[in-house]
Amino acid sequence: MAMKRFVLGPASARSPLLLPFSFALFVAMLCARVPCVSAATYVVAPSGSDSNTGTLALPFQTIAKAAGAAHAGDTVIVKAGVYREAVHLRNSGTTGAPIKFVADPPGSVLVSGADVETDWQRASGDAPIYEINWDHVFAIDWNAGKPIEFHPDDAPLWGRAEQVIADSKQLLPAPDIETLAKDWAALSAEVQAGKSPAVAPPVHGLGGPFVGYFFADTVNKHLYVLLADGSDPNKHQMEAATRAQTFGVNPWENKEGVQNVQVSGFHFRYGASFPQRAAVWLHGAHNEMDHCLIEDMAGSGVGVDGVMRNCVVRDCGQTGGCGNGPGFLNENCLWEGNCWKPINRGWDAGGVKIAVVNGGQFDRCVFVHNGGPGLWFDIDVHNVHVTHCVFDENEGSGLFIEISRNNTVDHNLSVGNAVGAVGSGGNWSDGGIVLAESEHCTVTNNTCVGNKDGITFREQGPRPLDTSDGKIPFHDTGDVIGHNVSAFNQGYQLGMWYDNGFFGRHPAEVQKYPTEDAYSQYLLTIPDKVFDPTKAGHTIDDNVYFETGNKPLVLYGVPWRIRHREFATLADFTAFTGFDAHSRVVDPQIKSVTTGDFRLNRSSPARRSNAGWSDPPANIVPSPSSLLGWQS
Repeated sequence: MAMKRFVLGPASARSPLLLPFSFALFVAMLCARVPCVSAATYVVAPSGSDSNTGTLALPFQTIAKAAGAAHAGDTVIVKAGVYREAVHLRNSGTTGAPIKFVADPPGSVLVSGADVETDWQRASGDAPIYEINWDHVFAIDWNAGKPIEFHPDDAPLWGRAEQVIADSKQLLPAPDIETLAKDWAALSAEVQAGKSPAVAPPVHGLGGPFVGYFFADTVNKHLYVLLADGSDPNKHQMEAATRAQTFGVNPWENKEGVQNVQVSGFHFRYGASFPQRAAVWLHGAHNEMDHCLIEDMAGSGVGVDGVMRNCVVRDCGQTGGCGNGPGFLNENCLWEGNCWKPINRGWDAGGVKIAVVNGGQFDRCVFVHNGGPGLWFDIDVHNVHVTHCVFDENEGSGLFIEISRNNTVDHNLSVGNAVGAVGSGGNWSDGGIVLAESEHCTVTNNTCVGNKDGITFREQGPRPLDTSDGKIPFHDTGDVIGHNVSAFNQGYQLGMWYDNGFFGRHPAEVQKYPTEDAYSQYLLTIPDKVFDPTKAGHTIDDNVYFETGNKPLVLYGVPWRIRHREFATLADFTAFTGFDAHSRVVDPQIKSVTTGDFRLNRSSPARRSNAGWSDPPANIVPSPSSLLGWQS
């Protein structure tokens, strides 16, 4: 499928996956929910002054000023304009009287973490490198009085927070000025030939377009830029991120955060954020964000302890972020093109990654073209419901559930994941939906089409973890895989990637255990670490499988362990394991895989047997404009 890229515009055609939004209706709802007698309304406008009183006639100039004035029950109305400021929240609302920040009209307010930079001077040398003074140092921590300027430890370039933009297009970071000169040596030949020089993205199909390179020398306090066409940056609008957090509060500022704060209709763009540090962060509890666009952050995008509705999070250098915290809700949201920086995918990646949370829901959300998984549950995510979501052409798995428990996944569509549509393609156990060392999860009525594998298990347990319910040796046990459609996937329709001693020696163990008999004797000493899938309490049944390439249907074990098996027929798999006794291999009759219509025909045998998600949206990836509901 071709890369999907959308431009914000009129919301005339709305996907059935999404909800329309009316600013007037929103304001009416606010009045209905909050007693007007005690509530104040503050107005912010670019033409205002922070010495004003914050009324419509005498508005404040900065959102930060209004945020400091607003208390429980108050509303901050922000008028159209660009606000280059950091808004640090310190006040909370209450359940019946939240603090509200409302863009008027929705979509007209841009809160930017970048400032316009001018007066560029050409640096010495032949290359068209320009510089300005640069006093900003972004540190994720300090060691012996020195700033640590990147995160994680193995990403000294891509884990930095600096960000430079020319005419709304980003530049890529370089490690030093000598590299900039080398970059020009490669680009100049194209310029001299009259061609438009191309700056390749660091990860295939993600990020960009990029229009040059920059180097932030924080020791000597200079910022250097090289535009790919060799032009003078003074002839462009040059911006550089000068603020790490553009809006909200983080747990290092305030451990408790803020509560009952609602943010609606804003556009947040640019921020010198690190990986795992959101540029827009409503840390605390019971907060809400709706109809907001968060894009182009250097690291992570957004974090809301509470609810996110009808939001778009796209093109952030690392993970996009989401609504989180106990009982969270993400509804009608889109994550697209996040995690474009080449940071270790096994550490932290994807459109969204969450960890250590009890209770929550992803409902009618879309994850498309993200680096790493579309959605990743890692480390004791439990009692979370994923329903009516779409995972489309992510670099890794569509939905990756790892070291987690008691989650429910139903009526979702996972298409074209981990096959190289973006990035380098998936890892060995990646697929449309993956359970990795996870317990008592229920995966039903999902459709997985065109992925590396369809539905997979990964077993490398036990992986002991201290949880709120005591220590749990996480491994795949007690999971339910039923009434799903897994068809036309490139590898296995069902992959039981058990990298476990039950299936024989790992190649790394051959020297220690020269024979399989010797290894079998060793396994007798660790019975709690040997996992027979047929004795793990799994229920796998009533699924519909289909493939057309005479490939094995099911993998049982991993290919590098001698006792693994591949099954070409479902009957053989059932006879050997007892799984899928009532499942079928039959064409599910999807309307049109080639045009992206994954609804099941009315005559579909899968529909008749209640397998798969029968009626996903005909347009599986909605335009951001239809989701946000902003009027042009």
